[in-house]
Amino acid sequence: MNITYLHHSGVMVELQQHILLFDYYTEGGRYDVLQDLAKKQKDIFIFVSHAHADHYDSRILAWKDVAHYVVSDDVALGKVAHSTTMSAHQKKTVQDVAIQTLQSNDEGVAFLVKTEGKTIYHAGDLNWWHWNGESDTFNADIANSYRKEIDLLKGEQIDVAFVPVDPRLEDKLCWAADYFMETVGAGTLMPIHFWKNFGVCQALQTKAYGNTVAVITKENETVCIP
Repeated sequence: MNITYLHHSGVMVELQQHILLFDYYTEGGRYDVLQDLAKKQKDIFIFVSHAHADHYDSRILAWKDVAHYVVSDDVALGKVAHSTTMSAHQKKTVQDVAIQTLQSNDEGVAFLVKTEGKTIYHAGDLNWWHWNGESDTFNADIANSYRKEIDLLKGEQIDVAFVPVDPRLEDKLCWAADYFMETVGAGTLMPIHFWKNFGVCQALQTKAYGNTVAVITKENETVCIP
């Protein structure tokens, strides 16, 4: 399994028969990888967790003839022949790809995807959004909503998890990853939604996760997961 970190929350997972592209966002087209996908001759699935501009780039529609889209129900794709719309807490199977969604506590959904014997989790904007300075009520509601959703994954054997580690949360930036790893776990943990602050990888490594963390140092970097 090859994983390419694209930009922000955008990642591409390449398996033997599938390419799974999550929350593709180019920031003005500077991180365009779509032109390479058709050369792979693999089944291409493009996932969009929600319609926020830093998670959904309409450039993905250039590939509507060769890709299948799986999108949150707040995303308006228009006329696309091969697409699946999902709301929270649904399970659907498209071809040989099994998909489950969680409810984001921001917008849209998180995805749990199973294919080729691998299980991949992409959080989208489901995160422990504890903001220093926010009210205790707000932060308690966020904590409860995050834990409730992640608890639904207990018992899953997840190969790779893409979890937000947002430095704007200051000393709380790792809380989502902490709870996820303590409650569910994953063979590989890759941070997303970190606004080009690649130091979050080292922040995660100082936890008990060690080599579980996929250390990325730049955009468009690929790591191989056995």
